[in-house]
Amino acid sequence: MIKQLNEVKEIKKPNEVKENMDLVINSGKDPIPLPYEDTGICTDAADKVADIVRSGRTSYWGGGPVAKKLESRFAQLIGKNGAFFHNSGSAALVTGLRAMGLNEGDKVAISSSGFISSLNAVYHSKTRPVFIPTDRKTLMSHYPEGYKIPEDIKVALITHFFGNVVDIDHIMEKTQAKYLLEDASQALGSKLDGTYVGFKGDVSTFAGSNRKLFGAGQGGMNVYDDPEIGTRMRTIGHHGKSDNVWSVTPGYNFRGGEMEAVLGHASLDVMQEKIILRNKSANRFSSILKEAGIEVAEPHKHLDCEVVWFDTAVILPENWTKDDRDWLVEALNLEGVPAWVYPSLIETPWVKKWMEKENWWGEEEEALLKSEKELWDRVFVVGTQMSEEDSARCAEKVCELLTK
Repeated sequence: MIKQLNEVKEIKKPNEVKENMDLVINSGKDPIPLPYEDTGICTDAADKVADIVRSGRTSYWGGGPVAKKLESRFAQLIGKNGAFFHNSGSAALVTGLRAMGLNEGDKVAISSSGFISSLNAVYHSKTRPVFIPTDRKTLMSHYPEGYKIPEDIKVALITHFFGNVVDIDHIMEKTQAKYLLEDASQALGSKLDGTYVGFKGDVSTFAGSNRKLFGAGQGGMNVYDDPEIGTRMRTIGHHGKSDNVWSVTPGYNFRGGEMEAVLGHASLDVMQEKIILRNKSANRFSSILKEAGIEVAEPHKHLDCEVVWFDTAVILPENWTKDDRDWLVEALNLEGVPAWVYPSLIETPWVKKWMEKENWWGEEEEALLKSEKELWDRVFVVGTQMSEEDSARCAEKVCELLTK
């Protein structure tokens, strides 16, 4: 009997994949080159960057004219009253959290599905992380029914990971947090309830680093409404100085430079065009995998959202271990598929030791660590920054390895 074209295939067991002697990892053949991936940098802006260099004014106290125009433009894009351009998205998270006036030991609900920068910001603010569980279908922060949530949470620091969108209203209702810090570093262009993510945050962060749609070199942007929070962030990021003389609080040199601001403007000029290209790549990759019966993370079905995918996250069956997944990722890279992994933040090696020292680690954290690790040990990602054709080839290779 001839199989139907869209018939779901069976996923191989790990040992069945590893027995394929035609794979580069087993055969000793030369690796297949990885596809070109858009870094987010607009090379057409090189002459404008060179003009900044020739001017001799790459940085200014309080920010230069190009950076200030970028701040105004970004705030208007997200629908906020103000913005502060930083030298990185990681720096922006630090100033954003500190500007909320937290005391040492205050509780911060934080996405366990996220990048290490958000956790570092919590650590350096000397606040207490309260990790939010990860939904097993979307890989976004989401509390299951009946989950025990601590009281007196001051800030919810949520991450729109892979470009996918968190149910913010759900998180804020459950945590009753005073402030919301949206980490939208990977999610520029994604929308929730018809507005760009970042609109709901008291502070919202966008990174300008590698492969981001906001291609500002190492720049980062915070947007906000409250002018007092904006002033605090700018003071913290300007050596703690509120003027040119006195440091009124311990601070950092986190100001964004003029060259990075030029690149940031150029990336916003082509943002809509790149959104289309990246979603075409992501949709092609995901559709091929889903037709083969391979699970990928998707948006919450109940949300009114439009996702601009940064990565496509693949969720392997429960009979796959971390070692199996890691072997697969290595094999895929040798086959020309740019696969990568992210652990959950609660798994970070120094976290448990730090929280135990502060008497913040208990049975709830231990149980969450176990469930998060079990999930993220079976996840790998492939970026959307390649052409639709390369994305299809990569998807077909994944299906070739995993299905029978």
